[in-house]
This record gives sequence, C-alpha cells and structure tokens, in this order.
Amino acid sequence: MAIEPHKQIIKNLCKDILLPLGVFQKGASRIYVDDNGYFFTVIEFQPSTYAKGTYLNVVLHFLWNERENISYDFPFGNEMRIGNFIEYHNEEQFTHEVTQYVQEAAKQVLFYQKLQDIEIAKSYARKWSRKFKGNSRISELEKINRLDDEEVLQKIKRTRAFWRSKPSMKKMKIHDFFDA
Repeated sequence: MAIEPHKQIIKNLCKDILLPLGVFQKGASRIYVDDNGYFFTVIEFQPSTYAKGTYLNVVLHFLWNERENISYDFPFGNEMRIGNFIEYHNEEQFTHEVTQYVQEAAKQVLFYQKLQDIEIAKSYARKWSRKFKGNSRISELEKINRLDDEEVLQKIKRTRAFWRSKPSMKKMKIHDFFDA
C-alpha cells in the first residue's frame, strides 16, 4: 500500500533534517523522539480529522513520571503547538511549508539537547519558572533539581527499561548514567 503524499513528505523531511540529529521515528507513527537520558524531546506531526496535513507539537516527556504512554509534560515556551495547521493542497506547497516546521523542530531539538547538562537544565528551569510564574508545569521543572535523588534516578531507569522493551522504541540511545 502506497503512503499518502503528505505523509511521505513529512517522513522524507524528517529523515533528511531530524534523523541526523539523533532523532528517531517512533514505529511507523508521525511521532519522532530525541532521547536525552532523563527526558525525551517529542516531535509530533499531528494529523487532523478533517483535512490532510499536519500540526506541529514539540514537548518534553520526563522519564521520572513512569508513564506507559508518551505524555506532553513540558512545552517549549508556553505552548506545545507551534504555528497553525498546514493543509495539504499540493506537493510543492506542502513541502515548502512543512520544511519550515521540520527546521523549527530541529532548532528545538538542538536547544533541548543542551539540557542533558544538568546545570544548564537547572539554570533554564529557574529562568522559565520566573517567566511563567503560576504555570502548572513549573512543578515538572523543579524535579530537575532532584535528578541526583536515588528515588528519582530509579524511576528514570525503570521508565527507560520499559520504553526500551517496546519495538517502536528500539532506537533509543544508551546513556551510561541512566541505563547502567
């Protein structure tokens, strides 16, 4: 069965732009994951029920939460959705518009990869907490300060083992600290 043109465009662009950054596709879905040890950067090219095309969502999924589904724990800025829905009209138009989305996703992946360094993550969490004071997601960021806590570390290790057991997540990286 041939893949629909708009889905193939997304897949090709992700292959060219995101995969070289260490991102992998979750199974055959429109979800791409960057494994950063204690969190995943999740890039979702969300379909619409009403039209062929895509939304773009970029979020962090913290592995200390021990969930059996990928949750949207923390967005870049204050919103997980970037831009508006891009409707497929023709290949040229869709390729042009989705290229911009994939490039934006790549920019965010590179930013989030910096947060693997715990001190950088703590600094960012403090800045974000001040900027978006009162936001319910701040409590997630505060847990970054507890990454050296044995209970938090064990949760991350269990969650990583759970995800690694899933066929769609076999491309996860090996992180010496979290996978030991």
